[in-house]
Amino acid sequence: MSWAVQEIEDGALRLLCVDGLGGATLSKLVLRAGGLNEAGDAVLSGDAHDWLPTGACMMIRERMLRKEIDSTRWSAEAIDARIVVVTDDDFPRLLAPLPACPAVLWYRGNLEVVNHACVAIVGSRRCSNYGIEQARAFAKVIVESDLHVISGGARGIDAAAHRGSLCYGGLTGAILGSGLSVVYPPEHSSLFHEIVSSGGVLISEFPCHRPPQPAYFPRRNRIVSGLSAVVLVVEAAKRSGALITARLAVEEHGRQAMAIPGRIGDIASAGCLQTIRDGWVGIAIDPSDVVTEAVEAWDRLSRAHSISCS
Repeated sequence: MSWAVQEIEDGALRLLCVDGLGGATLSKLVLRAGGLNEAGDAVLSGDAHDWLPTGACMMIRERMLRKEIDSTRWSAEAIDARIVVVTDDDFPRLLAPLPACPAVLWYRGNLEVVNHACVAIVGSRRCSNYGIEQARAFAKVIVESDLHVISGGARGIDAAAHRGSLCYGGLTGAILGSGLSVVYPPEHSSLFHEIVSSGGVLISEFPCHRPPQPAYFPRRNRIVSGLSAVVLVVEAAKRSGALITARLAVEEHGRQAMAIPGRIGDIASAGCLQTIRDGWVGIAIDPSDVVTEAVEAWDRLSRAHSISCS
């Protein structure tokens, strides 16, 4: 199940809005209290002191009491956003077992998109025409192979990946570094609308009215990685968010990362070339390479997490 914001009582909504609340902590609270709404009441009343370390419980309670939740409610209601928490059956199943799993996701659209085999296509905001062409070309083959494309909704390669998926009739998911009612970047309003209207999904771990902040984008990246069978880097400088996503995939999430080689001396491809040379990502020369790797990785992850592939 997932939740409309109207179904969540004030105490539970305050709990879900606590920054840094982890999935493991929320799971323990919900299990011991007997439900999400009961968990919020238990923390506020002090009953949860027996379930969590006293200092942690007091800190969560203090942060809950500082939350102004009216704006949280109306911003979610205004865009028909829904909420899925880590203890719900339809919480993304690849994400739930991972370290630093978010306690809650806010979403619009079809959440089942990310319970399917997904390839993350990520890369530079300041990309070249070559990068845009490659992102669209790889997205085409990926969605025609009955896989889904996810990315971070940003300018550049992310947008090219989403648009390529839509152009060829595929489903795509955008994981955002802001709340769902704060369109960022603002010029992507029509793109985000098309993603939802075509059967895709927008996801954020932040309440809908929350504006973007620099610290939110690395948090967004870990969700992109966690939802993916494979992370494909199209273009990236040596220091970039795309490489952070790829590194998370390999080192923390047990996923495969691949990179498209670019021209030697091109700043936009320097990160891809470096990672290929260093050997911790695979080289992606043909889209079929990525499809094959993603199908094999999804089968492996499905067995590990008892997921039935739809």
